[in-house]
Amino acid sequence: MPAPCIEHRTFLPPQLILATLAWLVWPSVTHAVDYGNEVTVLIEPRQAVATSLMSGRRAIPLDTHETVIGSDANGINAVVVTSRRLLGFSSRTLAWSETDRDLNEKVLERRVLPTFSVVRTNKHLYGFRGANGVWLDEPLGVRETVKRTQTTDYGVVFVTNERLVGFASLLGDFSTKALGIHEDITLLDNENGLIIVTTSTRTLVFGSRLSGWDEFE
Repeated sequence: MPAPCIEHRTFLPPQLILATLAWLVWPSVTHAVDYGNEVTVLIEPRQAVATSLMSGRRAIPLDTHETVIGSDANGINAVVVTSRRLLGFSSRTLAWSETDRDLNEKVLERRVLPTFSVVRTNKHLYGFRGANGVWLDEPLGVRETVKRTQTTDYGVVFVTNERLVGFASLLGDFSTKALGIHEDITLLDNENGLIIVTTSTRTLVFGSRLSGWDEFE
């Protein structure tokens, strides 16, 4: 009588799974690209001006009563925050793009990274992609507040009191994962260009270039 076949299963440690996933799925994320500073931005009377080697000077007019709150440039993009709009310039499209802000919306944070930018207000999360010069936004809930922010060269994750919100530099819209009522964040870190969120019940990985979440129990 043949001996019964016994099934053997091997469980890999989470760190090895994450490293393998990064190598197989996101091989290009593991090596950051140095874009340098392709754009500079200046605020002149009644206009904002972006300058790059490819486009020269590109100006966008400011309204009579529109004031500039702040401006930054890094890598392939530049952002100007005004009293009523967000302005973004891409050295890839060689053009300005804009998105209006809500009335009484307060700007709390802006980060201009080499390939994308994000602006956080008390009502929205805004993302600007330097690759295609597009603005995207994600509304925040009435009682939702951002607790922490984690970035890489290619993506960002906002941790709020209700969910995780990821934004990537190349593809997709904002990507979210709801948090449980009693789910606590225990670790927020970067590994091989990925953003890793460890909670009291699971590990979540934001694959920044693919704009998606993977989850491990």
